[in-house]
Amino acid sequence: MDKTRFLNDIVFGWIKKDFERMINEVPVRPGQAGNINFFLALCVLVSMEHLGGYLLGKDKGFERNVKEYINRCFPDPREYPIKILKDIYRNGLAHEYFPRGAVSRSNERPPIFVDDRIGIVLDAETLANDFLNSLEKFKDELDEVKYKKRMKEIKQTIKDRQDKKKQIINNLPKKPTPTNSITASITILPGESIPFKPISTTPPHEEDED
Repeated sequence: MDKTRFLNDIVFGWIKKDFERMINEVPVRPGQAGNINFFLALCVLVSMEHLGGYLLGKDKGFERNVKEYINRCFPDPREYPIKILKDIYRNGLAHEYFPRGAVSRSNERPPIFVDDRIGIVLDAETLANDFLNSLEKFKDELDEVKYKKRMKEIKQTIKDRQDKKKQIINNLPKKPTPTNSITASITILPGESIPFKPISTTPPHEEDED
């Protein structure tokens, strides 16, 4: 997959449209379940981790990847302290489901603030909209050489993981599925026959407390 196809199909196709649908088709219902606060925040953080690896040309973990992405693509990186995003939100959501702070969805600034009643708060919709608005900048910042280097790394990771689990995979039940209902990493392997939707192809990192 070349860089142009990656940007058009994956970044501005799958990733951007998934977030737009989440935001636009799941209305906020104050005081009720189903406001997708946690899921929206986690998906943005994982997406920035994924895309930051392309800017670096190599996966260097959540903190380095996201810091690179925010510093190069967000208008005011100071609004998003990386250690707060990492420890309070990414690690809390990924490892425990519950973040180590509150998550709102009001689409108001500042995106991270302190409420005297409940403590630290991240506004998931503000974060998501800032991320969507940053994608054009990401497009401008993406270097061809680093893109190819990171994509090669991803391909190898996927192949290694599937080869390692080959026996288990071969013993799974077989079932035909319409290709228009599937999104899969297999697209970036030889053949490229199935649409690819990589919210994160980076394997989860062990939690590393600072």
